[in-house]
Amino acid sequence: MSDKQPHILVVDDNEEILSTISIILNRKAYQVSAKGRVDNFEQTVIELCPDLILLDKNLGWADGCDLCKSVKSNKNLATIPVIMFSAYYKKRDECLNAGADEFLEKPFEMNVLLETIQTFSRQRTKLPCD
Repeated sequence: MSDKQPHILVVDDNEEILSTISIILNRKAYQVSAKGRVDNFEQTVIELCPDLILLDKNLGWADGCDLCKSVKSNKNLATIPVIMFSAYYKKRDECLNAGADEFLEKPFEMNVLLETIQTFSRQRTKLPCD
C-alpha cells in the first residue's frame, strides 16, 4: 500500500455540510472530490476511482441508498467502501441493507468521521480501476 492519502468522494446536496467536510478532509491531506449533484453516479465513480465514498441518504435529486446499491452491484466498484450518513437515525438499517459499509448519524463529530475513514481506507489495498 502506498503512502498516498486516500481519495474520497463526498456527495451531499447540503452545500454547508459538503464544504465543511471537504475543508476538514483537505486539511488532513486527503484528496477530495465534493459533489452536490451527480447526474450519472456510477460513471462518476468509475471516472474518479475514489478509495472511499461518503454519501448522504437524503439527496434532493436521488436516494443515497439507490446510489449505494448501484456501486455495490457493480463488480468493479463493489470493494469501494461506502459510508452513508443521515439526520434520521432510523435510516441506519435501510442504508446498511443497501450495501453501505458504515452509517453515521448527522450531526456527527468530525473525529468520528475521520476515524471511520481511516478504518475503511486501511482495508483497501488496490483500487478496481488500477
